[in-house]
Amino acid sequence: MILTTLILALSTVALPQEPSAKDLFDHTLAGLRMTQAADGSYGSGAADTANVILGMTLGPRAYRVEDGPFVRDAVAFLLGKDSATEADDAFRITLALQVLDAKLYQKVIASTCSIFAEFDLAQVAALATGQAPKNWPTCFPQTSDSAVSILMQLQNGHGYSQTVDLLAQAGVAYLAEKTAQTAKTPGTEAIMLESFTRGADFLLAARGESGLWEVFGQAEPGMTALAARALMISPRESDRKAAEPALKWLRSLQQEDGSIHAGRLPNYVTAAAIGAISEAHDPADAELLKRAAGFLRSLQLDGGEGYSEGDKFYGGIGYGGDLRPDLSNLQYALQALNEAGVHADDPAFQRAILFLERTQNRSESNTGEYHDQGNPKPFRSGNDGGAAYYPGNSPAGSTQSPDGTLIARSYGSMTYALLKCYTLAGLTKDDPRVQAAIGWIQRHWTLEVNPGFDSLRDPRAGFQGLYYYYLTLAEALRASGLEKVVTPAGAEHDWAAELVAHLASNQLEDGSWVNADAPRWWEGNPVLCTAYALNTYRAIR
Repeated sequence: MILTTLILALSTVALPQEPSAKDLFDHTLAGLRMTQAADGSYGSGAADTANVILGMTLGPRAYRVEDGPFVRDAVAFLLGKDSATEADDAFRITLALQVLDAKLYQKVIASTCSIFAEFDLAQVAALATGQAPKNWPTCFPQTSDSAVSILMQLQNGHGYSQTVDLLAQAGVAYLAEKTAQTAKTPGTEAIMLESFTRGADFLLAARGESGLWEVFGQAEPGMTALAARALMISPRESDRKAAEPALKWLRSLQQEDGSIHAGRLPNYVTAAAIGAISEAHDPADAELLKRAAGFLRSLQLDGGEGYSEGDKFYGGIGYGGDLRPDLSNLQYALQALNEAGVHADDPAFQRAILFLERTQNRSESNTGEYHDQGNPKPFRSGNDGGAAYYPGNSPAGSTQSPDGTLIARSYGSMTYALLKCYTLAGLTKDDPRVQAAIGWIQRHWTLEVNPGFDSLRDPRAGFQGLYYYYLTLAEALRASGLEKVVTPAGAEHDWAAELVAHLASNQLEDGSWVNADAPRWWEGNPVLCTAYALNTYRAIR
């Protein structure tokens, strides 16, 4: 019955003509998810369940327990089992727990399989080549096959246990491929310079007749500000000169109230314009930047608008023109204030901390109950340390607690925005709120998707806002001083080098980037995605 269900489930997901590893992992896991038993297990028991977890955690999306019951309940099932009698089963179970979170499951691992006393994720990658420690069981066949070729075997039909065994093998192979790719990566600076130059050439060629960057034939100030800012940090003087007309135009858009815009999105455009104009380092811009910063301050919801510290939106900033602030707009505003010379002890930053706490899933500092528009059920904080879009709302969806209250799901771009804002507001890395955000980042490190979305229900969900995610990630990690991201399994990631290599590998022939998988939030526009990518390089540098 399970095998039939699996075959039917897999057949409902169409594969591209030349599927990537990500496509194949998604395809396989979408079917397996539908076979999960009520007790959380997969297949015939512990070994099959461990293999599914290995495929989920070692694959491109790097799923973790907080991603949903398809992982959480499976782990609970393994933790509730007695020590396996078969050596291979014990190895697989402890390996699955180890790659999920070595510290959290340390005692269970030590009592089940002592060979993991000293553990390095590189040893797991070595399983694919037969170079793992000699005392490890040889339950994974030594092979030079790629993750793609292993998963393609599943298209020929296999029994359940063989299917999940191949899935686990593919996870190990995928990890080995990523490890080898990182080891062979040329110098980061050289890659970034060549990629940046090609991207800058694309932006210059993409200008409209006005000499600015346009949407539907009209100069668009937000996009122009992002593109001009990217060119202003180019090593080529010709690129910097080419940005000057855009900066001149942005200066001309300043309104009497200090805002900089052409009639829409005053907060977003003003913040982006401050970023671009400040890159010119022109003393003549001091008064303009001061007035623009004053406008951003005026948008913050505080006592001037009748808000008290007990109101859920207190300290937040929205698009400018509505009364519903969000973390995305707040991070733009706080960064712009910082770039305009406003210090962390300014009241605007300190008021923002209250709003930041209410977007974070950390119940020690977020004790409120929130109601979102159109939803009668209350929202409360979770405890994974990540962040939602605003209190009680997340584009990544929600999960339900046993008492019926909802938790807005944390997701990648907003968690990095949270970390950046906490840092700009003067919080240090030893602050428990910052530590909680970093913990979420460590558990969800990936460049393949914007993590936190339920990608098993919708394989494209995690691609939403991907280039915005890259930019926010780079700005947050650089601002906070984190040089490495260390995952729960102990793997150290040189995030800057990995991000440069990833961006360069996804650059199109014409020098642009575009989010072909999820055009939401304007990421189907190559000018915007290219501006995001080049500004990501700016943050890395």
